[in-house]
Amino acid sequence: MKLSLSATPAISVEEFARRFNKCAPLTGWPKRIGASSVAFSGGADSTCLLFLLHRHIQQLRDASPQVFPSEVISLTVNHGLQASSDAMTQYCSDRAKAMGVRHVSSTVPWSQPPFPDRPKPGQAFEETARRVRYHQLFQSMNEVGADVLALGHHGDDQVETSLLRLGRGSTEVGAGGMRRCRRFGMGMNNDGDENTLGWYGLRGMKMWMVRPFLEVSKERILATCEENELEYITDSTNFQPELTLRNALRALLAKGTLDPKVCSNSLVLSASELGINLPQKTVQYLEDIQTGISTLESVQMDPSEGLDQLRGAVTVLSEQAEDIDSLVDSSLNRCHLPSPPGTYLVSYRGLATIRDPLVKRGLALRIMRYASFHAWGSMRSDGYRRRQSLQRVVDALWTPDPFAAGLTSFVAGGGVLWIPVIVTGKSIRFPGEAGNNNPVPEPGDIVAWMASRQPPLSRRRMQETGMFNPLRIDITDQLRAKVEIRHENPGQILQILYDNRFLINIEIDKIPEHILQGFMHEDKPVLVHPNTRWLWPKVLQFNPRLVSELPIHTTISVPDTVVPLDRDTMLSWSLVRSDDITSDWMSIEWIRSLSSD
Repeated sequence: MKLSLSATPAISVEEFARRFNKCAPLTGWPKRIGASSVAFSGGADSTCLLFLLHRHIQQLRDASPQVFPSEVISLTVNHGLQASSDAMTQYCSDRAKAMGVRHVSSTVPWSQPPFPDRPKPGQAFEETARRVRYHQLFQSMNEVGADVLALGHHGDDQVETSLLRLGRGSTEVGAGGMRRCRRFGMGMNNDGDENTLGWYGLRGMKMWMVRPFLEVSKERILATCEENELEYITDSTNFQPELTLRNALRALLAKGTLDPKVCSNSLVLSASELGINLPQKTVQYLEDIQTGISTLESVQMDPSEGLDQLRGAVTVLSEQAEDIDSLVDSSLNRCHLPSPPGTYLVSYRGLATIRDPLVKRGLALRIMRYASFHAWGSMRSDGYRRRQSLQRVVDALWTPDPFAAGLTSFVAGGGVLWIPVIVTGKSIRFPGEAGNNNPVPEPGDIVAWMASRQPPLSRRRMQETGMFNPLRIDITDQLRAKVEIRHENPGQILQILYDNRFLINIEIDKIPEHILQGFMHEDKPVLVHPNTRWLWPKVLQFNPRLVSELPIHTTISVPDTVVPLDRDTMLSWSLVRSDDITSDWMSIEWIRSLSSD
């Protein structure tokens, strides 16, 4: 399909290189990138992205063979929900190969855990399809060794995302839309079940999504396809407003309005579609979007002025969100005090210089996500961003003397315990120590708040409710499985994600013989139990006959590759303690990040 757009400038080689480089992950570019837009549907957006990205990487390799990334891989997900699904998947494969790009397709195995049943005709499945698509893309990335997924979301998509978030009551920060670069994160994990749709775990902390087109209009993407004679297909379901809320929004924006009544007589609809009534839920959401627009203070968004005006407004909101992220970064560096591993300590003295309520809220969210035991990047780790809960945290942190104000330890979502403390020199005084529940700061003392993992329920309470303690785990079977194939597969490393906070690495070939014999033949399991009040992992071997424990490893180390903000925090930990136990065939690392992405 081609559309004459000669008056619209195409995306040049230099412009794409600049936009792509602005998407670089905090840890730098990896060797391979899997390129996709809505799972490389073969549409204009993904076709344009795949072409430009492949050309860019080729030029980089011609200039320097050692440059990263070094390869682009096209990924397609076949949902199998349309009669043409197989043909479209084959089309994507053919187009990628015609560009000289390696291509990988995957088919959704509906009804096979963790995938849901196949959606029925007419059933609303937009959110389910999105989660399924990203889950499949993530699996494909793991199979081909890609650490970055490039997506073709463009400026018009960004406008839609911004408006949809405003309809959900988002702040101006959320209305900034999608980020140019962000981690997959750990995804979602229901009740500790790792076989959950959308669960990415540890790998998700090292894999990224990038969106180079967020400030590019759809017209320019089409013009780029025309200039480079790129063929693409158009999914007709994208223009059926009754199918999804986003489709309805797109149809209305094309007419310069958010009035749902326009849909019944809109010229964007074909004759056969005239008279279609939008679902009442969609109508209500469109009204909520208009309410959300009216709350904006930094910009004005007027659909009647067209997409150019809306794109400009969203760009301002996006830049504002980036500025806030930068201010939060600098505030964290300025306010942070040394504290035990896995905790975060902030001084009121440093916090007092922060005036912007958006920066205050952003700082509280970052610390909450950092100290939480819920999957990093999930809504649960952010306390679902509940306004009342976040305001409680902000009010507490910005209280000059929490002890005089009668404030005590509290939990306000995210599984994070906030504790008021007094820092004297290198020591930290907690309420209740030496029988003093209301300590008084002395001259030179620093008033601060410590965020740490919320303690679990008591053993008795867990037994009463039929719950298991996620902090007490048995890793014996995982060790045995690795040991049994160690001769066929030398150099194995068993990785255990503990409490979504720590990574335990075990070098199978280096396990001492007496420990190996113990868990392989002598019924001596290897366990991980919580250690100290901060609930760090302690690896031990249990002897049921003697009812005794052999501690194996407790030392927490700093990973080799971390972003500067995290490294500065980790290097302030008191990592070496007199009672630490270290095994040279094992390591324990903190894996949560303070970064916004």
